[in-house]
Amino acid sequence: MKRIITTLLLVASIISLADTTSAQGISISSKGLFYNNDGNRESLSVCTLVRRDKQKGAWVLGSASMIPFFELGWNVMSTPDYSIYNGSDGNFFDLNNWKSTQVTINLLNASIRSRSHKVGLDMALGIRANNYRLSGDTSFTRVDGLVTPFEIEGSTKKSKFNVASLHIPVEFWVGRPSKIAFGFGGYVDMVMNSHTKIKFTGGKKHKEHNYPVNFIQAGVTARIKVKGISIYGSYNPTSLFKTGRGPEMQQWSFGIGIW
Repeated sequence: MKRIITTLLLVASIISLADTTSAQGISISSKGLFYNNDGNRESLSVCTLVRRDKQKGAWVLGSASMIPFFELGWNVMSTPDYSIYNGSDGNFFDLNNWKSTQVTINLLNASIRSRSHKVGLDMALGIRANNYRLSGDTSFTRVDGLVTPFEIEGSTKKSKFNVASLHIPVEFWVGRPSKIAFGFGGYVDMVMNSHTKIKFTGGKKHKEHNYPVNFIQAGVTARIKVKGISIYGSYNPTSLFKTGRGPEMQQWSFGIGIW
């Protein structure tokens, strides 16, 4: 994962810092990569979200993309199906929804746009962390590959479950992203890590890694953007845990994006 991110950041830096050049109708500048069609330099752009503004003399975040640099959302799970437990383990994946957050940072962005810049397709590559805050003094562990709950002994401050993923969104949009636009698309998250975390009163912590979550988490997203802020909603029909290894449930997420 580190090699992938390092390579992408290197490509982003080269695109951002390159002086304007041209060859066979393609030009690269500090604003991105463009394809010239009969003198029209608006057909294709591949841009990083962070670019050099020559007038301001500083690095700035671009706002023309529909996919934001930073997203903060809240997770809501569908009613879990505990049928594999034969009803013996109760409702252990009960969340505090206001403390169950989704944080996304999109590091690299690519855009394909019409000549009028009113229709486009955006893609990005980023990192996403889903945090599920468990209610009460409960957590879970793995027993013979099965996610198995238990009651936490001792005084606790919080109990949660975290999933970190490589995030790849693709969104089609209409409007003007620099002013107002509407987008719809999908995403694929490739899970890199998952762990439970228990924080006890007094500062002691306990973590357990590598739970049987589905490696691919895919879903759909709808978004409205007004200048530098967007509101999004997404639905992930993929169950969080692998079939037969944990409760079956799907995820809804709602939040804001900032450039």
